[in-house]
Amino acid sequence: MKRYLLLLALAACVDTRDPIIGTQSLKIELVSPDPGSFTNRLPGTVNSVVVNVTALGPNGQTDTTFNNTVRPFVNFLGTLTPYLDDLNAPHGLKDPTGQAQTITMNAGVATNQQITLPPVFGPATLWFDDDDVSNANRTYATGASPSLWYRDPYIVDIQKPVDEAALDALQKSPLEMKQVTVRQSRYGANGRLVVTSVFAQGYTVSDCNCAAGGAPPCTTGDYDHKMVFSFSAARDEDFRLIKEGQVINGFAGGVSEFNGLTEIGFPQTFVDGEPDVNPARMPPPVVFDPTWFTMKINFERNEAAPITVNGAAVCDLDKDYMTYKQWKLDPAGVGGNCTGKNVINVITNGVIATDPMTLVGKTLPKVTGVLRPVNIGSFNVWIIYPRSSADLVLQ
Repeated sequence: MKRYLLLLALAACVDTRDPIIGTQSLKIELVSPDPGSFTNRLPGTVNSVVVNVTALGPNGQTDTTFNNTVRPFVNFLGTLTPYLDDLNAPHGLKDPTGQAQTITMNAGVATNQQITLPPVFGPATLWFDDDDVSNANRTYATGASPSLWYRDPYIVDIQKPVDEAALDALQKSPLEMKQVTVRQSRYGANGRLVVTSVFAQGYTVSDCNCAAGGAPPCTTGDYDHKMVFSFSAARDEDFRLIKEGQVINGFAGGVSEFNGLTEIGFPQTFVDGEPDVNPARMPPPVVFDPTWFTMKINFERNEAAPITVNGAAVCDLDKDYMTYKQWKLDPAGVGGNCTGKNVINVITNGVIATDPMTLVGKTLPKVTGVLRPVNIGSFNVWIIYPRSSADLVLQ
């Protein structure tokens, strides 16, 4: 009897709540272009997308009461652009003039809405968000388009800043925080991805334009060089050590900036079949010009590239050598007490058995090394890393 009364009491405790109303999600219909596919990629010139947007209520039907403004993002290579923690994110994507792109809904519908995309790579989806912080009636409803298939990035797409004249051009990759896979050269059938240096914790690779069939000689252009940081001895996906002069079939990993050096972290290196090693494919070093100090973008154009400094004098050793084993070259050929900032730092410790103390004041005919910068705001240091004794011509 007591159990029966308890059940009656529980049955009487019914909490009836208001039904769910309002927009729950956004339906995105891709009008154009044809989205392409994994094997049929869209060209990078297709950067205009047309969509229909429909606000859906709890019953899956159009919510005709929805008249909010929604903002577009694009999701590619693992993250949204712009990032949600970006101060400009409340405005979503911008058009080429810098104006925010938005879609104003009318009775729950917006048709033939054109969105201009920034350069995107790989599979990409448009993402729409009703989260305008200025609208107290925002619903937080979201929706995503079908995938559009763009080509995978080249090295130049990772390295080249969006605007070479921007204040952050020396320290920000356009694909920073993205997960990239580079499996091809921008030079087509004759292009090869050639390893130009191997260090204790990684390697550098250059996108080279070679002779017919990928035969040497090979050359490179601006922004064709990449630092792959492997944390330990660089190996391919079959655990074989990477070698200088080796052609690799590609690499994958996360793009990050370390004090102005664009790196690929937690990498995977692809080598199909037996390693193809031919040092003759390594591109000739870029010859440094002192005008780079006034046009610093030239350092960025050759980041992670082998460069040659001719006829530079060795400066007095200072605290940078005591702390970081960096000795300095004065390209003006003055030598001795180099007081200006227009110097090139050199690190040979652990690679070449040479004592910079014996070189102070001397003019060295040629010093070659792989360029790595330290760019923190207006603080700029340019460091080259010789790869072997052949990179130093001391007399």
